[in-house]
Amino acid sequence: MIDELEHGLAVIGSYTESGEAGLTSYQLEGNSIERLDVADEPNPSFLDVHPSEPLIVAVNECESGEAVSYEVDSTNGQFTRLDRTETGDAGPCHVEVGPYGKYAIVAHYAGGSVALLSLRTDGALDGPLDLRRHEGGGPKNDRQASPHPHSAQFVTDSLVYVPDLGADRVAVYELDRDTDRLRPLPDAAVSCRPGSGPRHFTVPPTAPVGYLVNELNATLSVIDLADPHRPTIVETLSTLPDGVESTDTLAADVHVHPSVEYLFASNRGHDSLATFRICASPEEMVREAVTPTGGRWPRNFAIHPDSERIFVCHQHSNDVTLCAFDVVTGELYSKESLTKIGSPTCLRFI
Repeated sequence: MIDELEHGLAVIGSYTESGEAGLTSYQLEGNSIERLDVADEPNPSFLDVHPSEPLIVAVNECESGEAVSYEVDSTNGQFTRLDRTETGDAGPCHVEVGPYGKYAIVAHYAGGSVALLSLRTDGALDGPLDLRRHEGGGPKNDRQASPHPHSAQFVTDSLVYVPDLGADRVAVYELDRDTDRLRPLPDAAVSCRPGSGPRHFTVPPTAPVGYLVNELNATLSVIDLADPHRPTIVETLSTLPDGVESTDTLAADVHVHPSVEYLFASNRGHDSLATFRICASPEEMVREAVTPTGGRWPRNFAIHPDSERIFVCHQHSNDVTLCAFDVVTGELYSKESLTKIGSPTCLRFI
């Protein structure tokens, strides 16, 4: 049995084909999470939290892409819708709020573009201020016939990296705050292994390095960011156990542990979390274990601020499980199902 959780709030976004409300808030308490409130949104498949205000921004992954903002009451988890805006293209699948909370970056998987939105502390959204369309494709025609930006992350306060699954590259943009535009930096773009399908990217707070999870071949690439205008892949590792092919697996999410000693990546199909130990040089990693998550299709996961719990959203088994992590031994264990929820795709702590 996992020890009692600290109190706190979490918000989960879901696909809504099964009739779910879309956004759900939960109270974390004991060994369970209690549903508090729901907000009706169509396919809010990804969301992010403002860095200083009790509000979230979510993207509705539909043909006419939208971004919505909500205040989340810290005492009861109640949602209050604040604003809504078009994102400028089809199928927004990822949103990140900038480090100062004044902008949000949106990646459109279906539309093949990245958009810049403005965001105020009262939740007001405006956009798209700028929209940049990608070009290119890859060797896997069923998934790479056209560009598919899958996420967008601020690597510095002005540089934005956009992993493009369809084009096998990471596009780089510089945010010009004077003109509210994204300026492409083609010489900084990272070319990935053909057919790898770069998906999500994360940067630890203490080292000039980034970690890129590649969906289509279930790998993790380590990227040197000593000069973030000239990123370079230095190593690529499998997220699967030795001897296991990636044929039936799609890697999904990646996060660095708060200790900066470990990194986790999720595998859909293999239905597992890969645990990597980050060595003294953060460019060197060792895959320590690949552990079942206790559900099907772990699309997204979040590490609790106490650093000992990992919440995993299983899109196909329609549940969220809780995994305990021992930071001393690096062991991941005790997969407990916390709640049933239709097609959960993103969880964030408030």
